[in-house]
Amino acid sequence: MEILSYEQYTRPEHKQWIVFIHGAGGSSKTFGRQVAAFRKHFNLLLPDLQDHGNSKEFITPEDEKISFTQVAQNVINLLDKLEITEAHLLGVSMGSLIIQEIEQIRPNLILSIVIGGGIMNLDRRTHLLFKTGVILSNIIPYHKLYQLVAWILMPYENHKVARRLFVREAKTIRTEAFKIWLGLLTELKNKLELYFNIPLQKPTLMIMGDQDFAFLEHSIKYSKKFPFINLQILPKCGHVCNIEQAEEFNLRSLNFLLGLSESPQKKLVL
Repeated sequence: MEILSYEQYTRPEHKQWIVFIHGAGGSSKTFGRQVAAFRKHFNLLLPDLQDHGNSKEFITPEDEKISFTQVAQNVINLLDKLEITEAHLLGVSMGSLIIQEIEQIRPNLILSIVIGGGIMNLDRRTHLLFKTGVILSNIIPYHKLYQLVAWILMPYENHKVARRLFVREAKTIRTEAFKIWLGLLTELKNKLELYFNIPLQKPTLMIMGDQDFAFLEHSIKYSKKFPFINLQILPKCGHVCNIEQAEEFNLRSLNFLLGLSESPQKKLVL
């Protein structure tokens, strides 16, 4: 069985794991601003999803078709290989959907969930943007197309660093892989509509930016539908909040995670 590429950071004194799940077009490098803060308290596992980062040579078996369920199963297979039986899951952007898939496949694996810039559903405008991207992918080089989409989703000056990182990482994805992931658009819409009506079963923190114009509205609706979801909104912040406001994201996430323990530590000041 082929295993995803990954990085890990461990300390003998740490018993619990956090698994970081990046979004489409990203890589484990998406979490570069989290590693130093989180490794003080947890063991960390940062996989590169299929066709991303150092997993771009990952081969899907011929009898399988790439799907979000399969992408989630790849993460589970890695955890099984490393004998990690339970973990906190932290996902950004499309990583939120992969976490929902993992919860459906192996709920006992998850201790808690942190979502940054979650994609809980698509409004008409964003769905039209993605569909237009599929059409334009036959005309425009994919890295130029991704750059265009990144500008639309993250247009402000304070979004620049996150935008550049995702555009840079997307350039490493093979053209064939990019088209396959674009082909998941129909499944994406159907999955999001399904999961929008299913509550996450584990303690969950959602952190969103108030300038996340494409996805904030549905995250608010989701949290109102399931009030036990802890939604926190960062001011003057865009979609990729773990990069754009890394210090605040780390502080809120760690306070949430450490507060789940039987003897919560004092609130952190990073």
